[in-house]
Amino acid sequence: MIHSDVTRMIGDIMNLKHQKIFLIIPILLLTASFAFPAGVSISVSPIRVEHLVKQGEKGTDMILVTNDGTAPTRLKVSIEDWTLTKDGNLMFMKPGKNPYSCAEWIRINPVDFRIGPGQTKNVRYTITVPQGIDDGGYRAAIIFETVPDVAPGEKIKRVFIKGRIVTILYEVVGKPTPQGYANSLTTELKKEGMDFILSLQNTGKVHYRTKGGITVKDEKGEKAFEIEIPDVPVLPESEREIRVSYEKPIPAGNYKAMAVVDIGRKELIGAETVFSIK
Repeated sequence: MIHSDVTRMIGDIMNLKHQKIFLIIPILLLTASFAFPAGVSISVSPIRVEHLVKQGEKGTDMILVTNDGTAPTRLKVSIEDWTLTKDGNLMFMKPGKNPYSCAEWIRINPVDFRIGPGQTKNVRYTITVPQGIDDGGYRAAIIFETVPDVAPGEKIKRVFIKGRIVTILYEVVGKPTPQGYANSLTTELKKEGMDFILSLQNTGKVHYRTKGGITVKDEKGEKAFEIEIPDVPVLPESEREIRVSYEKPIPAGNYKAMAVVDIGRKELIGAETVFSIK
């Protein structure tokens, strides 16, 4: 099956400073209307890139595409916009519908190619940042999609499942300051343990990533347990709910939970709640 390879690429290409960061949200998508042939296994590296750029800057980077399977395949490359739902699900859309889209800045070469078993292909993309663009965080997705490898005019004589694998791009223009606050912290009791739901608001024009934890204290003020908040993105001018699970039994009693989050600025943000276990 198609899978994601999180091996880092090494080196800066031309003028774009970039960071390769391990993916923490799933970006493998398979559409139900078509299917890829047996023996095809495609990986791309990197699967998430962040470029720090300036107005008017132009640079080229590349993505390594590898056929790890036993069958040759044909891939088409395209660009789409993307966003996240409130609960963190990835959604794609046609370019131009997202105010923070940078899809129009990107040119790709090649956009249609064949790759044999064991082969690796370099797909280059050039980013041209417009002059006069506001400082902020912009984004797009480079989509690699399997397509039937048939001669012109030839009919497809078998069912074909289309596979999609994605490289996510973040383009941070200038030096925008992360802005945001915590809306609330709530709890959901489970059969064993508890879920903490932290609601965060991004009021700025650049994404930030979460770093922090939730500390739970008993009615004596002593620490009962502590759990780490996962590293996830919160997109510009959006709300994000992060579910953090504690999987151990909690003794009966009254508790206070406090979430503290570092979003990349001097001030920390946070929220608290109280709950009881009977």
